[in-house]
Amino acid sequence: MVARRATSEDAVTVDVVHGDGPAAGDGHGDVRHGQIALVPVDLRLRARVLALGPHPRQRRYSGVPSDTLPPAERDPAQYPVAIVEDGNPVGFFALQGGPGAGRLIRGRQEMLLRAFFVDATRQGRGIAPRALLELPRYIRALDPAIRRVVLTVNVDNGPAIRTYLRSGFVDTGELFHGGIYGPQHVFALSVPRAPAA
Repeated sequence: MVARRATSEDAVTVDVVHGDGPAAGDGHGDVRHGQIALVPVDLRLRARVLALGPHPRQRRYSGVPSDTLPPAERDPAQYPVAIVEDGNPVGFFALQGGPGAGRLIRGRQEMLLRAFFVDATRQGRGIAPRALLELPRYIRALDPAIRRVVLTVNVDNGPAIRTYLRSGFVDTGELFHGGIYGPQHVFALSVPRAPAA
């Protein structure tokens, strides 16, 4: 892992998307989308991230920031990340490396994606797929040695499964049986090296 903690100045952005092009990913026609950025959670964003939450029926899958953000902040191998639209936090996830990520990652070149969600009031606008499509660039900026991101998704969470697959993750064929809500698919996303300048 990199030795320094990322700050909000390390934001990675996605261009504004208008209409129903492939990046929109929500199928809602000509919906206006703002600029998406992946930004390390810092003191400036912390309270606004803690105020976010997924739909109640999704909480068992992703948790809520009041439960997931503090442990991520305390663990130097975790990187709490806000999904920001037009300067406002609209989602959250954490990236984790090291031994705390468990058996799902196989060494220093992999990270675990945890607790991913988009706020209930912002869902259905293609934010999740746009953020996930930007993930490789964000990870390359965080640690260029990372080559793969792994996550688990509950076998009953159809909308998340479809979103991850449309965003470039592949099903490894493995099942993780350590979740309290049943078996989870293990998905992975390759993080290619940065293109040569």
